[in-house]
This record gives sequence, C-alpha cells and structure tokens, in this order.
Amino acid sequence: MNAIFKELMESWEVSPADQNIYLQSAYTKSFPKNYRILKGEQCRGLVLILDGALRTFIVSPNGKEINLFVLKNGEFCILSATCILKNIHFDVCLEFIQTSNVLILPSKIFDKLSLKYPIAKQFQTELIGERLSRVVSSLSSLAFESLEDRVLNFLHSVLRREDSKDSKMLYITHEEIANALGSAREAVSRVLKELEKQGKLKTRRGIIELF
Repeated sequence: MNAIFKELMESWEVSPADQNIYLQSAYTKSFPKNYRILKGEQCRGLVLILDGALRTFIVSPNGKEINLFVLKNGEFCILSATCILKNIHFDVCLEFIQTSNVLILPSKIFDKLSLKYPIAKQFQTELIGERLSRVVSSLSSLAFESLEDRVLNFLHSVLRREDSKDSKMLYITHEEIANALGSAREAVSRVLKELEKQGKLKTRRGIIELF
C-alpha cells in the first residue's frame, strides 16, 4: 500500500533517501462502520481512504449534526489532522459510514515534508482549499435550499455512494436523514410524505425507494 504514498512523494519531488525514511512511518488501519473521531482527539495526519467512506460534520449547540462533506475511495482526508489546520477555528468530527481501510502518513512526517518540499506544501494548501469549498457549498445549501430539495439531493447522493446499479432502495431512517441534514425528524417526515405524494419516492419503515 505504501506504493501509493511513494508515487505521491515522487510527484512532490521528494528525494529517494527521504522517501525511504518517511515511508517507514506510513501505516494502514481499519475502522468499523459508525466509528467516530471526535473533536479533541489526537490528530492522525494525512489519510488516504483505500476503501469505504467517511463523513465530516459539525455539531450545533443544540446537538444537531450538520454534514459538511463525504469522502470515498481514493480521496485524502486532511481535516482529520487538527494540528495541520492550526488556523481553522471550528471543530470538525468524522464518522466512518462504511467499514473502511485507510493509509495514514502521521502528521509529524507530513509537517516535515511540507516544510522541506514546496510541492508537498502546495498539495496541502490545495487540498484544504478544496475541502473548505465543499464546506461552503454544504452551508450554502443549508442556508438557501428548501428542505425538500436538500432531502432529495441527500438521498440521491447516498444512492450514488452505495453504488448500487440495480436497486434504488435505501435502508435509512427518517432520524438518520434528519441528523445528516441538521433538521428535525418531524420536518423530514413531512417532506418525505410530500415527496411520496409527488411520486418521487416511496417510503416504508426503515426503507426509502427512489424513482
């Protein structure tokens, strides 16, 4: 698996000698579904999702969770490393929404790389910028889109994430949708009933079928 980080380091023009040193610190780790990395936990570094998926979210003062974005196979997670993001003044939580395997380059190693190799620093800056762009998009959706649009868009995004070519069936509860969207369960239930009347989906207990 280190071959992935080796290729990345080569693109950063890291010397072969330094590659050998830094790659010794990279390691793989498995996380079960629903495992959470909460605010205040020790940072982990640069994380590559080998398989699985995780979501990033913030928790409002009243306990509501607001999704920021979802990362899937082949994507890097840098928001897991709070020490890399010293100037980000909000607490981001992570949850593995599928059983996942990740490849981790510890923060101290990535810090050294970023200081010594400008291309690695540029990679870090661009990655943070792209992730923050997703955050802005999510918060804009929360502020300006109707709950009906947000619910429907969320369900379709979950379906794409499940990558089920033959089925449009989602095993998801109203409470899970509400938590993901930072809304009340009662409001989500009302929206789902309206969408069902419009013929856009069909609901059963714990199951939603999209049309």
